[in-house]
Order: sequence, then C-alpha cells, then structure tokens
Amino acid sequence: MKEICLTPYGGLANRMRTLNAAIEFAKEQQVPLQVIWFCNAELNAPYDALFTPPENLGNESVRIKNGGFFDRFVYRSPRRHTLWLPYFIAPILFDTRIYTPDFVRLRREGRLEEVMRNGHRIVIESCHEFGDYYSALSKNFIPQPDILSAVDEYVEKNFSKNTVGIHIRRTDNTLAIQKSPLSLFIDAMQREIDGCEDTNFYVATDDRETKTELRKIFGNRILTIDTVCNRNSVEGMKDAVKEMWLLSRTSKIYGCFYSSYSVIASKLTDIPLEILEV
Repeated sequence: MKEICLTPYGGLANRMRTLNAAIEFAKEQQVPLQVIWFCNAELNAPYDALFTPPENLGNESVRIKNGGFFDRFVYRSPRRHTLWLPYFIAPILFDTRIYTPDFVRLRREGRLEEVMRNGHRIVIESCHEFGDYYSALSKNFIPQPDILSAVDEYVEKNFSKNTVGIHIRRTDNTLAIQKSPLSLFIDAMQREIDGCEDTNFYVATDDRETKTELRKIFGNRILTIDTVCNRNSVEGMKDAVKEMWLLSRTSKIYGCFYSSYSVIASKLTDIPLEILEV
C-alpha cells in the first residue's frame, strides 16, 4: 500500500507549514499520511498537547505518532545524531527517501510533487512548505480547547478592529535581531497611530525587555500576555500557539526578517503581513 511518512522538524511554524502541505497533498492523492512528531529542544510538546488530532477533524487517513528513541534511526536523515544508520535502514523500508537537501533541490527544480506521486513508500524529513496549500491551514490546525478559549476570551476583552499585531523575534534568531531592529517597529507603530488614533498593538515576542521598552513609549496601547518563553516545555509551546492565534486575530501584522512564525499567523486568517527589515 502506498504511504507517505513525514517527519516535520524545527519550531512551531516550520512544522505547521510542512505538515499542512503534506496533509493536503496526501488528500489529493488519496494516500495515507503517517507523521512522526519528535519532541526536542526546538519544540518539546506532543502534537495533541497543542492541536486537535487530525482524525478528530475528519482527516482519518492522517496518523500522528510521537517519535521514540528508535524512530530517529528510521525516519530522520542520516547524520552524526542518527549514527548514519538511516543510510542502511531506510532503503529497506522506503523506495523514495527525501531529506531536506533533496527536498529543497527537488522543489527548486519543480519536481518535488512529481517524485512524491511516483513513489510508493515515501519518507520525508523537512521544515519547508511546498505547493499552494496555505488556505487549508485554519482547518488543519485547531488549537486544543483550553488554548482556543483563552484566545477567544483575550480577543473579546482587548482587541478592536484597529488592533495591529507585532511579532518581534529575538533571543535565538541572530538574523532577525540584525535585520529587524526595534527602531523599525517603533517607527511603524507610530505611523499606525498617526493614521488612526484608536490603534493599539498586540505584541508577541520572546524578549521581556522588548515588551518593557515598547510600554515605555506607547503605554497602554501595548497588549501582551505573560508567556513561558521556552520552547523546551509544554507550557512554553502552548503559549507559542496562543500567541500565534492572537496575532492571527489582529487587523495586520508587522513581522521579523527570517522568521516564519508571523507568516503562518497571517496565513491562518489571510491578513496583511509586512516584514520589517533594513
């Protein structure tokens, strides 16, 4: 039986964009999709701690499995971390193996989906999207009820039609810090206020000092939530989902260079996104 086995990796947004495309492609091709979801320092939370499982959303052919110790030697790419064992194990189980370098090359050549259609047993490891499936994001990813209810409650109490989303990535993203300095956001926020006096801002950031600095300048126009800024914990990842959905409920988003988080937030509800960079 034909099957696609996908290992999405990276942070929340990277995994979401890869998985979303795979779900829609598998649906079009009418083939089952098995997803191996590894908990690690990049995203240390099981899928069902964050989102409603696919089978509960009508995607019965999608199965998500939490990756165990031995799964890394089958579904991850051959490298030092996997002791190079997938070089020997994966060919026994899969006739088509697409790891990140192959994925990027095939997508650039326009042959990725052709190779996936022609394969029988396919294993993929990637953090990238493919195809044009972003319109399906909001139906493929439904946060768990406790996360969604917290988002709904916060929006009802604090948001207006003039609430603008601000996503400022710091701490572990050197390119975002270099290319998207805080001054660019301050200037953009002031322009929004000049254009509409009732504007306020929902600020999602992994840096508490950034929130403090913006409050000094814009006072009670700044909306935030207390978050656990740690992707290596379940609570931290639940907060990351919550913030992404809060951003998606704003009227537009100003985001950082080299961060897919604000891109996915904007795609969830198809709102404008402007990446601020020097």
